[in-house]
Amino acid sequence: MATAILVSSSLLTASQAVATPKTEPSYRSNQAQILSAAWGTNNASSCPSGETGLDNIPVVFNWFLRPSTIDESDFVFTRDDGTTVSPTCALIFPPDERNERQTINVIGDFGDPGSARPATVTVTGGLQGHPIGKKLWRDLPPNLTHEVVQLEAAPFIVDAWMLTPELLKRDKNRCTVGTASVRVVWSNGMTAYPTGAVLGQPVVDSYRAIFRLPSGQRVVLAPLAVGDINDHDKPFLEDNMQDLCLQDVPRGAVLKQITIGANLLQDPNGDPNGPIRFRVS
Repeated sequence: MATAILVSSSLLTASQAVATPKTEPSYRSNQAQILSAAWGTNNASSCPSGETGLDNIPVVFNWFLRPSTIDESDFVFTRDDGTTVSPTCALIFPPDERNERQTINVIGDFGDPGSARPATVTVTGGLQGHPIGKKLWRDLPPNLTHEVVQLEAAPFIVDAWMLTPELLKRDKNRCTVGTASVRVVWSNGMTAYPTGAVLGQPVVDSYRAIFRLPSGQRVVLAPLAVGDINDHDKPFLEDNMQDLCLQDVPRGAVLKQITIGANLLQDPNGDPNGPIRFRVS
């Protein structure tokens, strides 16, 4: 059984002490936002229509997106030389489950590390979505823009939130142990470092979910397991969603941070993660 520990922020272990990521989550917000756009592969992706040798950039939002409104024409990438390019395709895949609709995998010829690189992505309109936990579809505001994190950058956590029983319905990859689940959203699809295999025990052992009680005390929970992995029975198709399977989350506790040590996971480019302390807004 996972152990709950009451701690102050000064007692976090060295493996948990890191820089704060640039983007704070705001999934409860009524304002749609792009949380990240991270260049995942160069000349190594393909579209269902048959085009190969393309780049991919997962674009992660704070809202769930309506699949029927997603189209490659919704996105424009501006390169660092000022030129613009549109994607070849835009997919909800590999994160394709009902409770994973924060991420659009945008694929195309966006640039090259040795020449013009993708610098920003802009949503030009047409997308619909809703805040996580809500149901009414709404138009996303046009011209949402976010910088593109470059190919060589380390992967990072962009969002974290508690999964509700409603969101876990019909989830075949849900946690099978514990009594609560925390969704952790990364900037890219993640596998074990350095092997590229499905995530194993070292990742489970390093993750911590940190909660705050109404009294102000902190509770640090080690997960029993990490769920929502090996989604497509192929490690190289791992998506950017992981679920921390937790036991004994106290009543009234509010999720405040996710931490994990360095060099445990890698993105599709083989870049390992740094040590992360992700603060939940």
